[in-house]
Amino acid sequence: MDKEQEYAFTVNGFIFGSAEDKQLADQELNTAKYIEKKIAGKSPQTVLAIYRASIDKKMFRTPVGYAYMHELQKRMAKGGISAEEMGAIPLYQIFNNRHDDEKAPRVIKVKKKTEPLRRKNILLTIINIILVLLVIAMFAISMSGSRPTVLNYRRTIENEYSSWKQQLDEREKAVREKERELGIAYGNE
Repeated sequence: MDKEQEYAFTVNGFIFGSAEDKQLADQELNTAKYIEKKIAGKSPQTVLAIYRASIDKKMFRTPVGYAYMHELQKRMAKGGISAEEMGAIPLYQIFNNRHDDEKAPRVIKVKKKTEPLRRKNILLTIINIILVLLVIAMFAISMSGSRPTVLNYRRTIENEYSSWKQQLDEREKAVREKERELGIAYGNE
């Protein structure tokens, strides 16, 4: 690695083997600076709470973050907090490289738990599609059915009324024809 590449992958005095690792270290450095602003002048107990939260949330995974966590340990020790109370900084990498002659840095890929989430999302999407299809089917059945429902009661009643009116008109016409045949004159004629 030449000096220019070395500088391109350097963060806070550490040279990283890839652009992704350098980017992660830059993010951790910015996080450390933000935390530092927030805890400036705070009590050792506050620093301890932030330290523990950083460990629980796995906020730091590069040497830049580990160095910052070590600085927090020193600060808490000066403030009277014991090492047992602080706890150790957990490291999430394997450092024993069996190939000592290998010059290139070893990249360890952390498996993310996206596969179970992806399966859940697919399952939930399928269930949602089925439910939407069921709702559409229920509307179609209720709209096409002959019984009145909340959705189509007005149309059904209007249709029933118009059929009664048509039947009455036909009967009235038949009665008038009979009256004409018999020569009976009532009402309008």
